[in-house]
Amino acid sequence: MKDSKIGKNVLRIIKALALPVFIFLIFCLLTQGRFNNKRVIVSFLRQAAVPTIICWGMMLVMNIGMLNFACGAAVLAATVLGGQMANMTNTGIIGLCLFTTLTGILLSALNGFLYNKMQVPSLVLSLGLMLVYECLPRVLFEEGVLISANITYLARSPYCFVIVFIMLVLFYILYNKTAFGHNLRAIGSNQAISVSVGLNIDRIKFMAYLSMGLFLGVAAVLYGSSQGEIKNVGALGSMNIMIDAFMGVFFARFLARYCNMAFAVLIANVIMKIISNGFVSMGMASTVRSITTGLFLLILLTISANEGIFKRRKADKQFAEEANRCYQT
Repeated sequence: MKDSKIGKNVLRIIKALALPVFIFLIFCLLTQGRFNNKRVIVSFLRQAAVPTIICWGMMLVMNIGMLNFACGAAVLAATVLGGQMANMTNTGIIGLCLFTTLTGILLSALNGFLYNKMQVPSLVLSLGLMLVYECLPRVLFEEGVLISANITYLARSPYCFVIVFIMLVLFYILYNKTAFGHNLRAIGSNQAISVSVGLNIDRIKFMAYLSMGLFLGVAAVLYGSSQGEIKNVGALGSMNIMIDAFMGVFFARFLARYCNMAFAVLIANVIMKIISNGFVSMGMASTVRSITTGLFLLILLTISANEGIFKRRKADKQFAEEANRCYQT
């Protein structure tokens, strides 16, 4: 029985990994082998690091039905504020990691606190906080931040991959092996029942935001290290950071039927970067890349949303075949 369960899990993981391998091979053929080299592979894996970590953080709050559009602004603000504090205190890479991560946690904690106190939809609140987080670093440090090149090596390989692995393990344990993760899934399944059994919904939601802040802070460290110089933005300019991870969230929900959510998020973001870099290798315009990527995601979401219909049709067909056999006998 145990061997059968292990075999099924291995088969599901193989199915999840088959999709990125298949897409990668397609682009290798379309680019006549230009896509199949070590430099390109390392490049799209490095690019997937930041959106993957943001996606893990977003998944903690989205699992209980809350959308947070301020993620990108929080990452940007944490990068600027944390980087400037590291420069002012001359604490190097330690200061960059410490101040940036703490800023991400504090900004996300503020989001959770206001959500519980104001009792407004998370979508509305996060849109307002997005504008606040975009303006905050501009008010304090109008020029943005310039991070010294000698403390940006965390965005390079293999350091970025080590950080992604650590955050993968952390998310897996937090989401699957703790009472907190169990409570998140319980609230996501049915909040009314969760309240009736005595779960403190406000406390759990605040802890979800607080945990998300840790992931956003770590993502901000890698984002600042990869960019070097960060300019302040306005008028929803931080949406690009959030959308990059937001698409991975929905893709991961599709892949989660084949593997654990922690690995589904990683695989989903790697696939998105394979597609993006593949189109660049083919010389496609950015507009065509965006349209094609959106259509690809739409197809997957359509299949996911209508999965129940396909299962019912298959069950009805099997029932009809069984009824015919019984009638004939």
